[in-house]
Amino acid sequence: MRSTLFVAALSFAAWLMPLSPSLNGADAIPLSREAAVRWKRWLLPLPHEVRLDRKVVVPRGRIQVTVRPGAGPVERQAAEEISSMLGAANGAPQFTILAGIQDKAWPQGALPEWRRRRLDSLPNRDQAYAILPAGDSTLLLTAINGKGIYYAARTLCQLLEASAGGQNLDVPLADITDWPDMEERGLWNFPDPSNWVPWMASLKLNYAKMANTQLKPVERGGKNGVVIETGLYELARRKAMQYMPYLIHLNFLDASGLFRAYPELAGRGDAALAGRYFAHKRGSQHRVPFAGDPRFQNILREWLGDLAAQGVDEVSCWLSERPAEDQRPETTATGQFVLEGRALVNAWREVRERHPEFRIRLFLSTVTTERDYRVVAEAPPEVRIERACATALERITHLPRDLFRYPLLDHYAAGGRWVASYDVPIGPNARVDTPEYKLPQTSVHRVRDYLVQLSERRYRGAYGMLAWSKKARETYGFSTAALAEYGWNLNGRDTREFATAWATREGMENPEAFGEWSEIMGPIEFDVYDSEFPIAYSWGKFTQMIRERRRPYLGEGVFRYYTSPGDFSSKIAACDRAMALAARFKNPYFAGETRIVRSYVRLAQWLYEIAEQVSLDPLDSLGSQDRLRKSLQGLEAAGEENAAAIRLWRTQLGPADWDRPPVGDSSVQRVLDAIQGTRTTVAEIKDFLEGRYFF
Repeated sequence: MRSTLFVAALSFAAWLMPLSPSLNGADAIPLSREAAVRWKRWLLPLPHEVRLDRKVVVPRGRIQVTVRPGAGPVERQAAEEISSMLGAANGAPQFTILAGIQDKAWPQGALPEWRRRRLDSLPNRDQAYAILPAGDSTLLLTAINGKGIYYAARTLCQLLEASAGGQNLDVPLADITDWPDMEERGLWNFPDPSNWVPWMASLKLNYAKMANTQLKPVERGGKNGVVIETGLYELARRKAMQYMPYLIHLNFLDASGLFRAYPELAGRGDAALAGRYFAHKRGSQHRVPFAGDPRFQNILREWLGDLAAQGVDEVSCWLSERPAEDQRPETTATGQFVLEGRALVNAWREVRERHPEFRIRLFLSTVTTERDYRVVAEAPPEVRIERACATALERITHLPRDLFRYPLLDHYAAGGRWVASYDVPIGPNARVDTPEYKLPQTSVHRVRDYLVQLSERRYRGAYGMLAWSKKARETYGFSTAALAEYGWNLNGRDTREFATAWATREGMENPEAFGEWSEIMGPIEFDVYDSEFPIAYSWGKFTQMIRERRRPYLGEGVFRYYTSPGDFSSKIAACDRAMALAARFKNPYFAGETRIVRSYVRLAQWLYEIAEQVSLDPLDSLGSQDRLRKSLQGLEAAGEENAAAIRLWRTQLGPADWDRPPVGDSSVQRVLDAIQGTRTTVAEIKDFLEGRYFF
């Protein structure tokens, strides 16, 4: 393999040599429209502007990859990834790939002036790139920034992968101009970051929350520091990705030993306890700090300063996660979150005196908007704002799909302030994936809908939350790819063609059939999971509705996306059509997912019928009671179908210790929670009705 580091050190004249017509390249072959369409399916995300009308066929070892003299680490990484894919050189080169940021080093006339101006005018220009042929034996990769060169390389690698198994490679004489619609795209959490970071970068996702940012144990009077994954941080940088270190939610600082070392910094009173999520069930109640104490600001400054000294250029700083407030008069007069934001901003200002380029983000509280107006107003405009777990706060009922709006942050975003959301619904729960249940969701329609709304709101970052410790790629690889696709090119492919492209890259035996399956199931899964299924179980909404004998209202709440009683049957029939397709796939995952979603529709149908009868019928006749018994039997059967479908789906993912789930393996425990949620709801409804209304 040719060393790109060696090539980068060549003279300027040697770098221009690949443009010489003396190379004995292969003749260009025209591409049919159908061939171009099939080839584009290897591209994910799809570039904004791509023309494929010719190719050359070159022996694998006869392609030379060259980067400009003086290339930076991101450009060299891009060239190395192309070279790694091509393998070792074998004879004189017949084709050259020439990569480098656009500057005076480009050969005269190789890069048209209009192309230079075009790249400079594109959205998110630092990530934009162009690929264009120079004759039939050279391909140019150019950009304003090294990030763009990396993305050009990823596009080219994807095109080359289409013929990667043979001795000869189909090399496109492609003309591509491309840029991302969203400035940042990525994930909150994922397992095995050493494998996930390269995979995400290969899809042009450029943001990932660092898996491990560890605060060193706090000792009174000692110097405070932070341990980060330095090697992976630098690798991510070379792959044009921000692998973001963070300061944990300030109500979690007890785990660092802060309150043992400085008990006077612990929030005072039970109102200072932030509590825990439903799914966490037990453990610390997470006390907030006394954020107005100067010693607390000093500790924040030491943490941020240590990160800056390690070469970190930006840190995400998380305010306390849930509503809570220290009960000292200094805090109650101003507000917990205001003091936390103020302490972080002041600490950052001190660090900037030594590290002028260092930046922070403020991650607002997840489940409250309490005094956000003041936190944001006090933060300088260069401090970025992040928001998570806000879908319940932002939801506005609207046809045909609900809107998500937060007027305060939307106002700032519209005015140019940098705002990001972690709420892209890559999982069924549509918020942080730690609450409640782990279930399959393969709905590009839902992901795209939310990204469209974020774009309309002019948000700059779009992230999803993933909390699977195992089987994450198997469960949410599709949704993550959908985020990559539409975070980059929002108005490119339609949803069917995206699913077909994903299946092509995954090596599925019939990508078109998968695209059809996805087009059936995606909207149904959107309907099911976006109308509080199955989270409404843990909130007791179904049981409470029946206990109160409230009439169910189609089009709202748990029946949000059912507009008539016939919708239940039509959705079940659609699931049956999808099952006929999924049953033919070698991978049983999608058949299992179809069974689960179908069972949730059946549960909704029987819950609606029971609630409707109980709300309207006095149940004072044997005939009406008999009808209710039959409905209860239908509900029980649907519940068992649901439990069996969930268990089968998880079993097919891989071994699971159902009786004793491994500690920390939420992929088993929260599957069990989903099963138990169904069974508890069915049992409670049955017990309530049988004990009151049957003679």
